Amino acid sequence: MRHTQLLIILPLACVLAGPAAAQEAACTKQLKLDNEIQMESRGPGPSQVPVEIDGTRQNLVFATAGTATQISEDTAKSLGLAISPSDLALYDARGNAHSNKVTAKSFAVGTMQGSNVELSVAPPGGRGLFSLSHMLPFDIDVDFGTDKLRFFSQDHCPGGVLYWQASVVGVLPMTIDKGRVTVPVEIDGKALTGVIDTAAMGLRFKDAVADKVLGLGEGMTGKSHTGMLRLNQLGLRNIKFDIVSNGAIESGSITATARNRSAALQNALAQPEVVIGMDLLRKLHLYMAFGEKKLYITPASARPAPAAAPPQPAAN
Repeated sequence: MRHTQLLIILPLACVLAGPAAAQEAACTKQLKLDNEIQMESRGPGPSQVPVEIDGTRQNLVFATAGTATQISEDTAKSLGLAISPSDLALYDARGNAHSNKVTAKSFAVGTMQGSNVELSVAPPGGRGLFSLSHMLPFDIDVDFGTDKLRFFSQDHCPGGVLYWQASVVGVLPMTIDKGRVTVPVEIDGKALTGVIDTAAMGLRFKDAVADKVLGLGEGMTGKSHTGMLRLNQLGLRNIKFDIVSNGAIESGSITATARNRSAALQNALAQPEVVIGMDLLRKLHLYMAFGEKKLYITPASARPAPAAAPPQPAAN
C-alpha cells in the first residue's frame, strides 16, 4: 500500500511570524461561526451535505469545482418542482450545454434558510451538488477527518482563521476560476494550477501536461505517475496521479478529428492543471478564506472510530 508522506513542513509559528503578523496584532475581530453542518460520507469518497428542499431531506455532494448548487432531474420530478429554462448553462461530460432550473419554496442548510430559492437542474445523468453559489458569501471550513463543515463570517482579522490545533500549515493564494477553487501547486518541481475538486476521487492531469510540462513522454493516457506534490509549505511525496486524455472529440472526418485533437492539446497547455480529488483531500483540513483569497491547509483530524455494536442479549 502506498502511503502519503508530509515533507518540508514548517512550524505554524514560522508561517505566521514576521512584520505582517505584527501589523495585524492590533486587530481584534474574532472569528464568528454562522453555521455548522455534519456531513456524511462512505469510505474515501466525496462528502455529502444534508439539506432540506420544501421540507424534504436531500443529500448534495460537497463540490468546490461547481458554480451552481444543483439537484438532479429525478429529484426535481420527485419533489414535484416545475422545470423551466435558466440563463445559467451547465455542461455534461460531452460538453453539451443544459439550461434548466427549479424554484424551491424553501431551502435550508443547517441554520440557514431561504425561500423561493432557484436551483439549477443537473444535466441528464448528473447528481445533486452543493456548490460555490452557496459558499462564496462566507469563509468555508471543512475538516475531512470528521466531515464537519463550518460557515464563518468573512469579517475577521486577516490571517486569524486557525482556531484548531495544528503543528503545520500551508497557506496558498486562492482563485475562483471558471467556477472552481484553484491554487498554485508544484509536481516534481514544475509549476501547475491545482483544482480543488471535492466531488472527484483521484488526482489527475492531462496527457499534454505529462509530456510537455513534466517531461514524462508522449502517449501516457491511461497510465499513472508517482511523484511529489508541493502545496506551498506542505510537501507530499509518493502521490499517485492518473494521466487522462486531453479531451479530443473523436467524431467527424479525419481532418476534423485531427483539428479537435490539436485544439484539445492547446487547451491543456494553455493552463496546465492537476485535479486534486478526495484521495488526498480526505487527509486534510481546509479553510477557504474567500474574503482574503487564501486557502489554509493542515492535516485532518483523526477520523472517528465506528460506533461499537450494541451488546446482544444473552441466550436463555
